[in-house]
Amino acid sequence: MSARVFVHVVLGALLLGCGSGRQEAASLVEAVARFRRAENSEKPTREQDIENVACSDADVCETKRICEAATRPTSEALRLKAQVERGLADLEHGVIVKTDDAATALPKMLDEAERLLAEGHDAMPACDKRVLELRARFGI
Repeated sequence: MSARVFVHVVLGALLLGCGSGRQEAASLVEAVARFRRAENSEKPTREQDIENVACSDADVCETKRICEAATRPTSEALRLKAQVERGLADLEHGVIVKTDDAATALPKMLDEAERLLAEGHDAMPACDKRVLELRARFGI
């Protein structure tokens, strides 16, 4: 293989790599945006969209990890909050009574949801910063 052909092959491979990194970054940026725009009831699904973004570019993978550290606890908190709401409705409608294990667990579940919401909220600025950096790097 001539040196010129070799250079073209290497440049082509590099360009393909950059293209996949850009596509991965664009997918992650959009998934994070969908999470932020989603109603609370939809956030767990949107969080799964972030987890499903493929990454091979180191910056995209690190941004994904940082964003998951914010969106995962938020989503779990919202799932717990929904369980508490269902439990309170069951309590109100007599499906369960105050002494049932399901009823006595509700305050602890709510405390855990609040802790997870705070954790997710505290981690979100780092995600936002990394997303902005990806946007700048890849021109998204």
